Parts: sequence; C-alpha cells; structure tokens
Amino acid sequence: MSTADSHAALHEAATRVLAEHDLVLEELVVRRESGTTRARLVVDLPEERTGSADLDTVAEASSALSTLTDADDSLLGPGPSVLELTTPGVERKLTEARHFRRARGRLVILRTRDGVEHRARILAVSPSQEVTLRPEAGRDDRGRPLKLPKGTPNRLEIPVTEIETAQVQIEFNPPADLEQLLAQADPTAPKES
Repeated sequence: MSTADSHAALHEAATRVLAEHDLVLEELVVRRESGTTRARLVVDLPEERTGSADLDTVAEASSALSTLTDADDSLLGPGPSVLELTTPGVERKLTEARHFRRARGRLVILRTRDGVEHRARILAVSPSQEVTLRPEAGRDDRGRPLKLPKGTPNRLEIPVTEIETAQVQIEFNPPADLEQLLAQADPTAPKES
C-alpha cells in the first residue's frame, strides 16, 4: 500500500486545496517520527503550464492546507504534525510525459535506454508521448561555443518509454528565440504565463 493510498483523505483534501491555487500534487509522503506525523507534499504547476510555481502561491496553498489539517484530525491524526509543501526543483528526474511537458523549453541531459546521451532542449511532447528535442552543443569550460557533431539532426523525436534518464540543466541565458522555437514545435501549446 502506498502512502497516498493510506492517506486518501489527505490526498483528496490537498488536491482540492492545491487546485484552488492552480497547483497540482506531484507526490505525498507521510511518516511518523518520534510521535509526530510529518507530511511532505511536492507541488507543481499543471502540466500545460511552463515556468515555475510562484513561491507566494505555494505559501498561500500551504497556509490554506495547514488550516484545513488543523481543523480536521482525520487528515493527519490528532497528535503533533508537520506539514511541508515544496516544489520539485531542478534535481527532479524527468520520468513521465507530464514531467517533460512541464519542462518544455528547458535544456536537459538525456540518456536513452540504448546508452546514447543527448544534450538538448525540450520543445514538445506529442499525444503519443514522443518528446521533440533540439540538440544543443553547449560551451566548453572557458565559455566558448562548442559544435554539434557533423550529421546531428536539427530535431530528435524520442518516445518517453525509450528515455532512461533525463535531468533539467540550470541555465542562466536561455535562447532569445525560445518562444518561437516552442511555438514552431507545437503551435497548439499554451503560451508561458
């Protein structure tokens, strides 16, 4: 039985409160430690949105959920409890189609199941769960632009099921034409808000 199954009421309440703040519940972990119930909720924006969850919004959702759990002992139990809301952060591994959709426009290091590694930008995810990527060479340790190997395609289409690992890279200067790249890859995708 998963933590979410054993805390269905908390999961349902959190999902409802987060939806009121335009957030979704990515993960719920509840543990008992030294007589205290500790609930850790990982929250994010809905998958059709890009960008990051606003910390003020996360704080408001945390306050609303805290008020609810304080008023209803059936959610965390009658004893002392700690409620933590957090966002996935860049260290989260991308493992599901919704993770890749949320990371549209982001630079990733991705390894396929056959061991091939790609440094590429996520442009779109199709309904059939194929990730559209634009390979990017990056820079050397002195900041000079590198070149992609000869014959590297402009676009890659890789099914999510063929991706072994993928991790978002921290990037301080995304390309100036990012919105255009995203729109060209998926003209039906909503604009960043």
